[in-house]
Amino acid sequence: MIILPIGPESEPERAAAPASRPAPLQSTLRVLVYGFSPSERELIQGIVSLSQRRPLRLELTRSDDADTADVILLDGADAKVMAWAAKASMLVGKTVIQVDGQSAPHGATHLQRPIQWPKLPSLLLHAMDPNSPLLSTRQSLISTF
Repeated sequence: MIILPIGPESEPERAAAPASRPAPLQSTLRVLVYGFSPSERELIQGIVSLSQRRPLRLELTRSDDADTADVILLDGADAKVMAWAAKASMLVGKTVIQVDGQSAPHGATHLQRPIQWPKLPSLLLHAMDPNSPLLSTRQSLISTF
């Protein structure tokens, strides 16, 4: 039989609480999406939901809050969207990505379908800054204007 001592001197030393790690650097990228099929919009929404646990969080903005958007994603195959884009003054100074269509607005990134939607965060970063260090050189975009 083993007899263990009882009392304050018998308590094991408590390990010091580990130093708390700083929260990861998080930034939010606001994206305005015009057009696209319901299935594409669901994929985009899914990518946005998954990004909430990542250092780069995506957030969809509503059209009435378009001035706060960092990136505008346009469906170039939708005539209504392209008519809006032709007269929208808010595109000036914004990062614009157009998927399909004939001519992208000046300075816009132009992509062709099929789009690899899981790479949306990388596509957005590349469109904002083609020299971004967060991107691998192996990630390719179809074409950039």
